[in-house]
Amino acid sequence: MAVRGVRALSASPVTVSTGRGGRSSTNSHTVTVFGSTGRMGRFLINSLGQSGSQLILPHRCDTHTINPLKMASDLGQQHQVYTPDFNDEAHLEDLVKYSDVVVNLTGSHRPRLHHSFKDSNATLTHKIARACKNVGTPCFIHMSHINASYDSPSQYLKTKALSEEIVLHELPNSAIIVRSADCFHAWDDFTHYLARLNSRKRLVQKGRTQIYKRGIFTYKQPVFGPDVMKGVARIISTPDQDRQRLYQFVGPKLYSLHEFMQSITDITFRMYQPIFNPVRHIVEANIARYENYIRYQMVTDKPINGLPGLEDLGIKPSVFEDEALFWLRNYRIFWQTWDPLDGQKSDIYNNSMGTGENL
Repeated sequence: MAVRGVRALSASPVTVSTGRGGRSSTNSHTVTVFGSTGRMGRFLINSLGQSGSQLILPHRCDTHTINPLKMASDLGQQHQVYTPDFNDEAHLEDLVKYSDVVVNLTGSHRPRLHHSFKDSNATLTHKIARACKNVGTPCFIHMSHINASYDSPSQYLKTKALSEEIVLHELPNSAIIVRSADCFHAWDDFTHYLARLNSRKRLVQKGRTQIYKRGIFTYKQPVFGPDVMKGVARIISTPDQDRQRLYQFVGPKLYSLHEFMQSITDITFRMYQPIFNPVRHIVEANIARYENYIRYQMVTDKPINGLPGLEDLGIKPSVFEDEALFWLRNYRIFWQTWDPLDGQKSDIYNNSMGTGENL
């Protein structure tokens, strides 16, 4: 069965580079990206489009969702293929047989109505890896998490560990595992979750925020999302003999959760007083099994020393405080501004005038 949408490609991957480099050139790579419409996919498509890679983008969403990605590539360099059924193995093989690199960004941070954690993070990865094995894909890059472990309290991290094992079993010689710490960027689920915890509190609560053990025993080393995808693009452009089989992408600074929340509240101009409620912890961690609470508050990042990272690929990791203003300023209170007369910031917590709160 021919896939309508990749008919413009030849029977083999592109092997000749043309042009002077950039979006209007063609390099020697044809890349199939699964999960291109996700939170991180747009950054990878932009990085690959800058280098002139031919892209095959399977998707099962509305065309209006994926159409903005066309701006990342020159005309004819990007092939968006509607793939509603990932159970069709022949269809998957047609999607990857033209490519010399396949990138898997699929996965879900929460269970869906018709798909469990295992379905989204392991079963789908298994189908894609098996299709790559059948057609002989020379390079398969799989995105995982730095805390992926069978012993983790998080179901997401357990299924990520299972997906790594599946990929290495199906493609022992061509698989590349990229383990990334929690990513911060404008569309992330990490910093927005922590900022909402603090911003939802009324002013009368003076910034009191429920944090697991007050954030003292949890440590995070978050990394900038676009830097991670630039790293994946660098791996693709690296000659095969120089590629490592396991990469670890972490940020330049190690924070305790308490320090990280203080950095967030310094940007949002809000007070922060951590409080730990053991009863609420039992409900969210053991009864409700709230994934965001478990992953972002209970699980500590444990990087492995000696693994290649962003610096080894020539990328300087961005610092959180230098990037986060772009999206965290949306959590500032509209009246909490700088007074143009005296140049001082209004004190919303100790001034009852105009705050709407009876302090």
